[in-house]
Amino acid sequence: MLKYTICYIRWKDSLLLLNRKSPPVMGLWHGVGGKLEPGETPVNSVLREVAEETGLLLNSVKDKGKITWEVEGASFGGMYAFLTELPDPERYATPRLTEEGILDWKPVEWVLDPRNEGIPSHARHYLPLLLNDPSAYDHQFVFVDGRLVSYSSVKLTSGIVAESPVKLI
Repeated sequence: MLKYTICYIRWKDSLLLLNRKSPPVMGLWHGVGGKLEPGETPVNSVLREVAEETGLLLNSVKDKGKITWEVEGASFGGMYAFLTELPDPERYATPRLTEEGILDWKPVEWVLDPRNEGIPSHARHYLPLLLNDPSAYDHQFVFVDGRLVSYSSVKLTSGIVAESPVKLI
């Protein structure tokens, strides 16, 4: 089992992203998530993490697969990836300073721009599939000397999906 989760929160053509104030991906815009607690399922973990980091009470997320990485020839872990759509983000004003960093809505076009240095280098590879393909994928990354040297993705045939409406605080 992987140790982390990440959720991308979408409204129309924007994503609610976190500019993290600490490692990993410090200073970069990224999805919201964190570490699974003992006995927690990936879905329960991501729902808890989103609530803690944003104040949003989600009841529904779509399983988008997993993202794993290898560093210097050894498996280094990974995260379960999720996507959700907000029905009414006008009630969620940004920018918003949190313990984890700054939350703000970013246009999907900006996020996916290949010249964008404001998101993690690996995210620009998996985000197009995560945001635009209804399937879940196994995204695999290989890093050597701190640089991304390989990326592959495989479509998964099944996943974990929690079904119910999204609630805003």
